[in-house]
Amino acid sequence: MKKSLVALAALAATSAFAQSSVTIYGIADVAYASKTHTGAGGATLSKASGIGEGFNAGNRIGFRGTEDLGGGMKANFVIENGINITNGALFSSRAAAGGQQIDGVSTTGGAGNNMPSGAYSTGTNRQAYVGASGGFGEVRLGYQYTALYQVSTLNGYFVGSEQPGGDLAHGTLSSANFGGTRANGITYIAPKMGDVTLTLQKGAASGREGVEIASPANGKATDKNNRWSILADYANGPLKASYAHTSFKSESSAVTVSVQDGSGKYTTAGSTNIFGAVTNLAAADATNYSNKLDQLGASYTTGALKIVGSMANGKINDSVTASNNRKTTAQQIGFEYTMGAARPFYNQGTAVLKKDDGTKDFDAKSQQYGVRYDLSKRTVAYFITGKVEDNAATGTTIKERKATGLGLMHSF
Repeated sequence: MKKSLVALAALAATSAFAQSSVTIYGIADVAYASKTHTGAGGATLSKASGIGEGFNAGNRIGFRGTEDLGGGMKANFVIENGINITNGALFSSRAAAGGQQIDGVSTTGGAGNNMPSGAYSTGTNRQAYVGASGGFGEVRLGYQYTALYQVSTLNGYFVGSEQPGGDLAHGTLSSANFGGTRANGITYIAPKMGDVTLTLQKGAASGREGVEIASPANGKATDKNNRWSILADYANGPLKASYAHTSFKSESSAVTVSVQDGSGKYTTAGSTNIFGAVTNLAAADATNYSNKLDQLGASYTTGALKIVGSMANGKINDSVTASNNRKTTAQQIGFEYTMGAARPFYNQGTAVLKKDDGTKDFDAKSQQYGVRYDLSKRTVAYFITGKVEDNAATGTTIKERKATGLGLMHSF
């Protein structure tokens, strides 16, 4: 009897383990590229060329797992890390939308740098969450793609590349002011209702929702972020469409820069490490943002032709400092045509970032085109070229960004 019970328990354990699965996946994309930045006065600010991160997709490696819990329920997880495969750092840095290894003038952007600010990042977490799914839908907890990113980039309404000429709708929404393209929180995906799927998200930005500390290391006694969004996806035959609304509230107290007096003592607190060394904090004004963003995207496929478009309208409102208030608008339209293994595409867009007084911080138009050639289901060779021109640029600020890349991408 005991042997039978042991055998039965072993069989049950083996069966349970057999119902769990983990998949390793990723993208390796490298291109030979050239990039040029031109200032508002016509001077060339920077040129770069060489082998670097690819134009077609961000390099990454990920782990995706599922366990059958029985009764129609499953436990799920995703851990996805951005990588920089043309840089010695590899797993400890990543090149974001506009960045390449060849750009490396600095990691913080600027007029002399051949990439947008933040294009290199040591924040390599693309997404990492755990969840459960079943007849009720799916719940995810952790660091996840936001509704903003789903509509602007992931849902198929964007045929270009997040390089110059294709980055307006995604890159100039001031996405950080609406919680970012990825954020901490909880996501609920409801069961499909006819042709519509609803997704609800609640959380913060990259950090926690609310922090109030008496003696914080960063000098902020208050640092709160609150984000929620609703996403509706529609799919019926050749037509797909999505609408997303995002609300993001952010509040932080002012930071007073730490100053040494004549004796070398700090008259205001800085950041102190375990050795007692004090680092001066950067001064910062108090903020109290209440921002809203609406997005709409659609695609229609007829035969070999796919037509896509997206638009976004946002309002940035700071009740503490009115000069921080902005309106953002962005739109793109494009098409892709399949001819055997070749998929030529064209994409163009406009974007404006405008203050309440009508002054424009950014007033740009973009154009990008190229061709992707499917060597297999997982391997794509491509040629992509494009440019962005900012009509609001003045002085030595960047007026035009141009880039061309010839690359090879493999997904696994």
